Amino acid sequence: MKTYRFKQVDAFTSRPLYGNPVAVVLGAKDLETEEMQRIANWSNLSETTFVLKPTISGPAYRLRIFTPTHELPFAGHPTIGSCHAVLEAGIVAPKDGRLVQECAAGNLPLRIEGAGPERRIWVEAPEAEMTGKYPELAQILSETLRSPIAESPAPTGFRNGPNWLFVRFEHESEVAALKPDMAALAKLSPTVTGVAAFAFVDGGEFAVHIRCFAPAAGVPEDPVTGSANAALPAYLVHHGLLQKTGREYVATQATEMGRDGRVPVRVLDESGRAESGGYAVTVI
Repeated sequence: MKTYRFKQVDAFTSRPLYGNPVAVVLGAKDLETEEMQRIANWSNLSETTFVLKPTISGPAYRLRIFTPTHELPFAGHPTIGSCHAVLEAGIVAPKDGRLVQECAAGNLPLRIEGAGPERRIWVEAPEAEMTGKYPELAQILSETLRSPIAESPAPTGFRNGPNWLFVRFEHESEVAALKPDMAALAKLSPTVTGVAAFAFVDGGEFAVHIRCFAPAAGVPEDPVTGSANAALPAYLVHHGLLQKTGREYVATQATEMGRDGRVPVRVLDESGRAESGGYAVTVI
């Protein structure tokens, strides 16, 4: 069996064994898609990535991203963790603090601040497109999440690679206490990657407390979710709620899982297009 360089990186944290782990296979050009999927299933992490040479001039590298069950065009924590891995391995070097990553969702700008343990990586996520409003799912979601969701806005889907169904709760404590029926959640809709449940936080370091459940993708709860956090501003803009967070804020995620994830978010324009950033640390 051929061997490959491999790193496991915790993203959205500067502390090992916190944040969200991603498995990164470097120099993966000889692997077929089926083999990549088997490795992702074997790693049993929310995502496993494969670093390849770009197919066009401009990007520093190409990235393929897999959950245990299928490939994703984009995901946030794998992008940040993989960028950390290739920088640390000396495969690429930023120019004026910037890189471009090629992936199935397009060529994504990456911005690098600092170096070593102080390095923070920002990714400009694909623009999030609304996939629909689902007021008819409000009662079902309340039952499936085992807690009543807020009366407004209606559950709303946004896609920036994964397709997240955003559900607001009135109080942060309700989000923290969620214990969803995962089997029911997995059957909710075959077109939705998962449900992003959130509440606004009054005062303190964080503006948003969010949790993301994607049992249909083989990930009952994702510890820290860059794609959902980068799509949330588009939801907030659409529903007239951006004043609740402002254009720059920090979200907290995975406290309930003992991961203490922190996701800084910057809103880039009036449509809610955003970049999310974070630290990363190699564990393996």
